[in-house]
Amino acid sequence: MATHFKGPILYSSARKGLENLNTGMWPDQCTVWDDFVVELDTAWTVVKDTGAAVAIAADTANGVLTLTSAATTDDDGASVQGNEIFQLPAEQAQMLWFEARYYVDSTGGGSGASEMDTFIGLTENFVTNPENGLDRANRIGFQMSDGSAVLQTVVSQTGPLANTFSLPAANNVVDGAYQTVGFTLTKGATTNGTNVAKFYVNRQLVNTETTFITTDLMALAAVSLSGDATGTKSMGVDYILGSVDRVIY
Repeated sequence: MATHFKGPILYSSARKGLENLNTGMWPDQCTVWDDFVVELDTAWTVVKDTGAAVAIAADTANGVLTLTSAATTDDDGASVQGNEIFQLPAEQAQMLWFEARYYVDSTGGGSGASEMDTFIGLTENFVTNPENGLDRANRIGFQMSDGSAVLQTVVSQTGPLANTFSLPAANNVVDGAYQTVGFTLTKGATTNGTNVAKFYVNRQLVNTETTFITTDLMALAAVSLSGDATGTKSMGVDYILGSVDRVIY
């Protein structure tokens, strides 16, 4: 006998950071999920410095997008950004989800984990160079600064008004090691309720923010910038996911 469901099948609480996200196609949510298995399609805009490269890695399990700086060049990098289609939901208690799996590395000397500037998350568009993608006024996600392997969460809105939080050392970035990072945004459950951002590393809750959560439109983005002139710095993105509840009535 057939089984009928009134609504979508959702991820359970065992998938920290993905709870209540639909497991398949569902018109009540707008979803972008790229596994980077074939080619970088027109949904993405590449912004890079001269000599830097953005490419789908050849013959790599599960597909990986690589952002690579020019060899032995300081402050050189590459980035990708999507269309500005994501923002804090309008209806009370609605949600937005983001998740990505990525690594940083350095070949030919130096360290990607402590000699790069990176950002991955949602940000307003940037068009000039990847450096602009590191400090947009409206953004939310994870960042790392040259000189430190410490991973930070950031929420920022026009002002600029921002909160950055340095995560404990257990979450430090390590050369060549994948990390899964994600966050959820929840619209206040009452008319004047507090909006909430929850951040996850490897699907474990690591931080919660309730201020400076922008309501501007933002795009999925990954930014990689070399922090010194030693070796060739790179970021590899296994996948990136963004989804948001939509108002349909």
